Amino acid sequence: MITPETISEMLGRVVVATQVEDGVRISTHVLYPSNGTVNVVVRGGTDSFVISDEGGAISEMISTGIRTFVADRALRVHVKNHGLLVQDGVIFSPKVPLDAIPAAILLVANASRDVASWAIGHLRAFPPRNFRNDLAMLLSRHFHDNLKHDTPIIGASNKPHKFTYVVYLHGDRKLLIDPVVPDASSINARVVANLDVRMANDPLISQIIIYDDAFKWRASDLKLLEIGAPTVPFSYAEAEITKRAA
Repeated sequence: MITPETISEMLGRVVVATQVEDGVRISTHVLYPSNGTVNVVVRGGTDSFVISDEGGAISEMISTGIRTFVADRALRVHVKNHGLLVQDGVIFSPKVPLDAIPAAILLVANASRDVASWAIGHLRAFPPRNFRNDLAMLLSRHFHDNLKHDTPIIGASNKPHKFTYVVYLHGDRKLLIDPVVPDASSINARVVANLDVRMANDPLISQIIIYDDAFKWRASDLKLLEIGAPTVPFSYAEAEITKRAA
């Protein structure tokens, strides 16, 4: 016979906590309309903490084809009764004490799901763009056999970093092209890799980060990407890539 302990153990396997640079990311039981898991991040010190959906509701809207800009004030209407806040499309809690973290996680996760559900039900959707596929097709069209995938490049630390695309050019030059989406782990990983390679000061290597501008990005995240390498929105990628490859 099934026991409460067995079920608790099974649920514990579903909820995953992962350390990130400035907090802990929680994969919750809550699902978006696409059946994707709602993730939140817990940040704070010893006495007070803030729980954020990291713009997950906005990302869910965009992934379903919604291109309408949704102002913060429209999102606040759906979360203010729960005591939650919105800034730059991110839903987050006020500061809460340690023992209130579990409740705040559920509150933010449910609010993020509900906001996404509302938008999908009320806003016009367009066919979603497949950012990675479109970038792959663009590069293949221009570079054919000179394009390699998931190639390791050695950085200043002597550590190899895999780059999604490496274009081999005349004169032994290489152009490293890194696609990135607005996910904290993706952003941090690509900044570290690009910065390490950049610090090697190899004159035959040039780098560029391409970000999916179909998503709403925080200015701070784009500035962070720039630390790693010159950063270009996908909408302008073709002209920039061909110029750098010339």
